[in-house]
Amino acid sequence: GPAGDLYVEIIQTDHDFLHREGNDLHMFIDIPMTSAALGTAVKVETLDGEQEVSIKAGSSSGTVVHLKGLGITRLRGGGRGDLHVHVEIATPSKLDKAQEELLKTLAKARGEKLDDVKIHRSGDRHESSVFSRFKDAFSR
Repeated sequence: GPAGDLYVEIIQTDHDFLHREGNDLHMFIDIPMTSAALGTAVKVETLDGEQEVSIKAGSSSGTVVHLKGLGITRLRGGGRGDLHVHVEIATPSKLDKAQEELLKTLAKARGEKLDDVKIHRSGDRHESSVFSRFKDAFSR
């Protein structure tokens, strides 16, 4: 037949738990507050199968663990993007009396007061580099 144009329509649907940004993938996981405090290793499903992710002790909500080369294959230039695992801490909303007492005992042992609140500008809590302190010293 005669030469003509071929049109291909590609429809991309959302994945159940992976979100794509360019060649990088993002996933969000919830871990118990005890696992965040003590550290843990969790298994997550990736495009390449199950992968173990180490969560460091003392991690907080918003921590991101980067897994190099587990994202989408780059079309030009080879290599792959990364998988970014965003950690959210699941704080229990209902405690029985024994659990409540354990948490109060822990707070007391750590010298924490239940009404102790620290107010800071957004991002200040994480800015402790030499450069940010240098910048702060000259901005006063």
